[in-house]
Amino acid sequence: MEQKELYLLITRHFNEQTVPWEEDFLAEWLESAEENREAYRILQEIWLASQQQHDEGQVATALHDVKQRIQHHQQKGLIRRYSWQAGIAAAVAGIIISSILFLRQQPHHQTLAYIEKKTQPGQVLTDTMPDGTIVHLAPKSSIRYTQEFGKHDRNILLEGQAFFEVSKDAHKPFTVLAGDLSVQVLGTRFNVTYYKGVDSAAVSLVDGKVQVNVPAQKKLYELQPGQELYYDSHDQRAYTRNYDVEATTGWTSRLLVFRNEPLSVVANKLEQLYDVEISFANPAMAGYKLFARFNDKPLKYILDVIKATDNLDYTINGNQIRFTTK
Repeated sequence: MEQKELYLLITRHFNEQTVPWEEDFLAEWLESAEENREAYRILQEIWLASQQQHDEGQVATALHDVKQRIQHHQQKGLIRRYSWQAGIAAAVAGIIISSILFLRQQPHHQTLAYIEKKTQPGQVLTDTMPDGTIVHLAPKSSIRYTQEFGKHDRNILLEGQAFFEVSKDAHKPFTVLAGDLSVQVLGTRFNVTYYKGVDSAAVSLVDGKVQVNVPAQKKLYELQPGQELYYDSHDQRAYTRNYDVEATTGWTSRLLVFRNEPLSVVANKLEQLYDVEISFANPAMAGYKLFARFNDKPLKYILDVIKATDNLDYTINGNQIRFTTK
């Protein structure tokens, strides 16, 4: 999320005009870094100073006073000197003035209307956005965007996995917010994986160009086709690498490609696409390797191939699958 959009979101939060998922996003943002919490405190001070004012001139005067106090705190060492703070008050002033005056004209209960698309376990959904962008949504995933999507911005909040075929618009970048990562493009095809509670996320570019912002590193990565950015949220570390396009994006057409993958990885992908739970009688089985390709095959067909390849057996009880030795 761009800095300006974030400030506007926080302003609506102060005005109690956010929706639950935006509050969740802000909570995660505040949790992720002390720098973010300091920015929030400064914005809160600006907001509170504005509440006693009634027109644009008075708000501007109040903001000027806040800026003076911020600069004084910086000089005295009372505020940590991050690079963003040098211009934060000046950048915020115009945004806060316009948003405060606009929000004051709105009914207190009014909120932006959001659209959510969500998939069930085992379901793959393909949807066309208002701007013509095609989104393939993996099982147990969701995207959220405003009903105004495409008119002023093209921002999407993702949880889970999605493959995007973005319609080009040089005036409105397409932005995907996925946990700590912000992915911005003009027109391209790429895959994003982010599951809440999992310590990793990935952005995989098929063609075109994408920029991935990693706030924890204060770094912007620009990917080339065939490159993937892998992010470890536990260590707050990111790096780029080459990846197997077919193996990563094949799920969009229920194509599964395993090139010497351990059965633990195979099991995870089968659980996602077929809504089952897989266990191993012996933990060592999870390390067995599989080299195979399945193009939208029935689950039993895949299980029989695994059984024959690794000299295993399996039992099925409802949606529970257990591998055993023969």
